[in-house]
Amino acid sequence: MAPVRSKRIIYLVLGMLLLGFLIAAVYISLRPAEETKRPTQERVTSRLPEFLNIFGGEEIAPEEKPAGKIAGAPEEKLIRITDFPVVSPALDAKGERLLFYKKDGGDLLSLDFNGQNQEKISNITIVGIVEVMWSPLKDRAAVFYLDGEIKKGFLHIGTSSVAVLPQNVLSFSWSPDGKSFAYLISQDDRLNLVTADSSARNSRTIFTTPLPDASINWITADQVAFLTAPSGLAEGYLYLLSRAASTFQKVIGPLFGLSALWSPDGSRVLTAATDAAGKNISLAVHESSGQEIFFSGAKTLPEKCAWRGKNLIYCAVPRTIAPQGVFPDDYLSGEINTSDRILLLDLERKEAREILAEGSFDMANLLVSPDQKNLFFVNRADGTLWMYRLVQ
Repeated sequence: MAPVRSKRIIYLVLGMLLLGFLIAAVYISLRPAEETKRPTQERVTSRLPEFLNIFGGEEIAPEEKPAGKIAGAPEEKLIRITDFPVVSPALDAKGERLLFYKKDGGDLLSLDFNGQNQEKISNITIVGIVEVMWSPLKDRAAVFYLDGEIKKGFLHIGTSSVAVLPQNVLSFSWSPDGKSFAYLISQDDRLNLVTADSSARNSRTIFTTPLPDASINWITADQVAFLTAPSGLAEGYLYLLSRAASTFQKVIGPLFGLSALWSPDGSRVLTAATDAAGKNISLAVHESSGQEIFFSGAKTLPEKCAWRGKNLIYCAVPRTIAPQGVFPDDYLSGEINTSDRILLLDLERKEAREILAEGSFDMANLLVSPDQKNLFFVNRADGTLWMYRLVQ
C-alpha cells in the first residue's frame, strides 16, 4: 500500500507543476495584447483639463482652451473665467455675478461664477481703458482711459448714459453709500478735494491741502483718507480728513513704501512698508487711529489683497521677490511680475494660513464672494479673469 500511495503523491505534485507552467505560458502569450490596449501617458496628459497644464502638462492650442467649466468634466477648484483681458472686475449688487469691462473695446459684460451665461450690458466703445471705479451700488462706474498721453474719465450710468469728468482728476473715490463721490485735482501747487452727487452734479471744493501728490479713499460718511504717493525711496504718510470736525490729522507715517487698503467699514487699514531702499516689504494692520494691531510679516502689497468683513484678509503673496527690485515702485510700474500664492490673514486668531499654493499667477484685483466660497483674481501676465473655489 505504501508504494501506491507514494506514486499518487508524486503524480499529484507533477500535475500541479504542469498546470502552473501552462498558466504562466498563457499569461506571457497574452501580455503584449493587453499592453496595446492601455493609453500612453502622453495621451492621458493631453486630455487633462486646461488649468492643470500650468503645472507642466501638455500645452493645448489656444483655440482648444474654452473659458469656464467644461461640460461633463469634474468640478475643478481653479477655473479660468475669461480667455481675454478684463479691466476692474467686481461683484454685482447681489454678489451673484461678475461685472467687468473688456480691455479690447470696453464692452461691459456680466458672467456667472463659472464663466457662463454671458450678458453684454453695454457696448459703448472705450479705446485705451485703464481703470474703473465701481459705485458700491454697482449701478454705475467711473471709467478712466488714455487719449494719447491724456487721462480722461466719465461716469457710466446704467447701460448707456454718461457724464464727463474733469481731465485732470488725480484720484477718485465713491462715498460708502454710493450717493456721492470725491476726486482730487491739482491747482496752483495744491490739491483740491471736490465732491459731487452720483450723477456728477452739484460739485464743490470742500478741502485744500499743500500735499504735492496723494490718493484718496472715502472710508466713512464723515472721513476721507489721504495717502501720499507710495515709493520705496520716499517716506509716506496717511492722513484722515473729518468733514464734520474740519480736522486733517496724520495717523500713520513716516514710513518708506507706505501703501494702504481700508476695510469695508473704514475702521481698519492694511498697510505695507519697506526699508529706506525699497526692500524688505511687509504687511501690518492698524486701527483707523493708527494703532498697529497685527503684524503679519507677509511680503506683499495691499493692492494684491481683499478684505472680507473686518477680520479676514485674502492676500496674493509673491513666492520670491527680485532682490534688485524697489517696492512698490517697480511692481506698480509693471517692471516686475510675481508668482503668487494665497494667504488668509485672520485678525481674530492673529494668524496667517495658506489657501492656494499651486499655479503661477501674478494676481491682482482680488474679490471674495459674500459666502466666501469663491475667490476671483486677474492674472496680470495676460489680463484674464480666474476663479478659485475656496469651498467645494
